[in-house]
Amino acid sequence: MNALWFILVIVALVALQSNLYKKNIFKNLIIEREFERKAVFPGEKTALKLTIHNKKFFPITYLKLQQKIPVELSMKKSKLVEKQDKVKYLHNTVLSMLPFQKVTRKFEVVATKRGIYNLFDGIKAFSTDLFGAEEYEVELPAPSRLIVYPRLIDLKSFRLIANSLYGDLFVRRWIIEDPVIISGVRDYTTSDSFKSINWKVTAKTQKLKVNKYDYTADKKIVLFFNVDFHRYVFRVEEIEKFERAIEVAATLSVNLIKEGIPVGFSTNAICLAEGDYTFVEPSAGEGQIARLLEIFAGLSFLKKYSVEDMASYLSKTLSWGTDLLVVTPFVDEGMLCLVERFFGDKDVMLVYMSSKGIENVPHNVKLFYYSEEGKEIEVVEVVG
Repeated sequence: MNALWFILVIVALVALQSNLYKKNIFKNLIIEREFERKAVFPGEKTALKLTIHNKKFFPITYLKLQQKIPVELSMKKSKLVEKQDKVKYLHNTVLSMLPFQKVTRKFEVVATKRGIYNLFDGIKAFSTDLFGAEEYEVELPAPSRLIVYPRLIDLKSFRLIANSLYGDLFVRRWIIEDPVIISGVRDYTTSDSFKSINWKVTAKTQKLKVNKYDYTADKKIVLFFNVDFHRYVFRVEEIEKFERAIEVAATLSVNLIKEGIPVGFSTNAICLAEGDYTFVEPSAGEGQIARLLEIFAGLSFLKKYSVEDMASYLSKTLSWGTDLLVVTPFVDEGMLCLVERFFGDKDVMLVYMSSKGIENVPHNVKLFYYSEEGKEIEVVEVVG
């Protein structure tokens, strides 16, 4: 009889603790996930930090955490990582926790490909009751984000871009006349434009007089990145050119800003970056470099606007003293016609990923191509 009562008590206790664990095992279990470095370049390492806080009186004798990680974020030196499919890795962490214990685990991650990786998938948590008789499962939110910038190229010839606009003597800050700031008048010379003649003063003095302009150092560049591919079919070589074009555009932006040149940005592509990326005002400094690199990290090869729509928009948006730098995976005569139509009064530099010669190049366009073999930007020979 005593043995029977003992068994009944044990069964009751097991049932009671099982019910208590079922209701409370995941209560006040807080999981946070973050990357120690929020942005890296391909090939660089960062650590994925997992913080687990058991904020209750119940101990957790067994806790298994399962998280999905994009395959582009390789988790080195971790035997717990196994490939689940072509999209995700499945990573398991097993531990036990005392009441009110806080545990932090770090895992080394190597970024292998440009992109913005939002870890929106929740972390699955598996546990059991005190005796391991029942297993429980829940999915807990633990969002995190890693930006992988595009690879920067050792592009020594980037000064061709600045020199093509501002002459062979490329300086850190250049001085240009600003037609908005008039500081006085002077006598007309044969080298002056008729647009600068001050007719009111000319009539008063009976001598041709022209406006004398003040000077400014606010010459700027806006880089337009085009993704208007050959319409609907994306071949492997086109995707490769697209990635190469992003690396070239990012490198040019960073190098020009480091030389003190304000660089802005615009694109017709869909982008995963936060904030407005359709048009970014020209600016210089480390903040602008970080902003543009984030945009380049998030660019997709899917277009949001046609190149004609963006050309129309930019022709109305670009301020005086701002020149246009176009980087595109390919170029054709149709694109050049748009440039001539909308930007005939501006100097335009166009960089594409082929050495193929182009006919009928507008007078205001300077063509360049990126040589993968030499890792350099070279001038395109105009045909015809």
